Amino acid sequence: MVKQVVLLAGGKGTRMREMTETVPKPMVKIGGIPVLQHLMNIFNFYGEFEYIVSSGYKSEIIEEHFKDVDNVKIINTGKETLTGGRVFKLSKFLDDEFIVTYGDGLANVNISNLISFHKNHKNLGTITVANPISRFGLVEFDEEQIVSKFIEKPKLENVNINIGFFVFNKKILDYLDEECTLETDPLINLSKDRNLNAFIHDGYFEPMDTYREYLQLTKYWESGNPPWMKLKK
Repeated sequence: MVKQVVLLAGGKGTRMREMTETVPKPMVKIGGIPVLQHLMNIFNFYGEFEYIVSSGYKSEIIEEHFKDVDNVKIINTGKETLTGGRVFKLSKFLDDEFIVTYGDGLANVNISNLISFHKNHKNLGTITVANPISRFGLVEFDEEQIVSKFIEKPKLENVNINIGFFVFNKKILDYLDEECTLETDPLINLSKDRNLNAFIHDGYFEPMDTYREYLQLTKYWESGNPPWMKLKK
């Protein structure tokens, strides 16, 4: 069973500067709870995990918050380090198989099914993908440019995006170095070697990249039924 989760939480969150001047983005609070803790709560629903938080920008705030939590280890991997470099710098701490995900993206991914999928396919890596919802409403019109239909923020057909929630065998380190971005050459080369599978998530996913998304997450939380906690075993 995969029992280790690496949370990438070292970036500067420049697109949310109004909130990240004082705290790292994964420590921005939704309903009084840091996003990083919301993310851990998703995993906790499926069992007991050990967490390695790959910090950087304002690492001391993350360290202080989790200083008394036994199953959370904070490793400062540098303020400027890219995502692949952060995983590479954790080499000596990693189990034979482990999960990696972004410290600012919430989704009701079925973690048990994700791990089983990875185990069954026996590849070095599994990436979780989702069909995104358009940020904009669509307009349809005919050859005479007469509007026939409005579609309010539909799901985009035949499009899948990377939402994190990776599962890796430790041999992934052969594809990484201290300077790499996980989402470019490492994943591309894994796919070229036919060593990467896609686990399809058809539920909720939302990153917190912008202040608008922060407000949306807060609205969901205040509703009393946040979609990232609609979990099934």
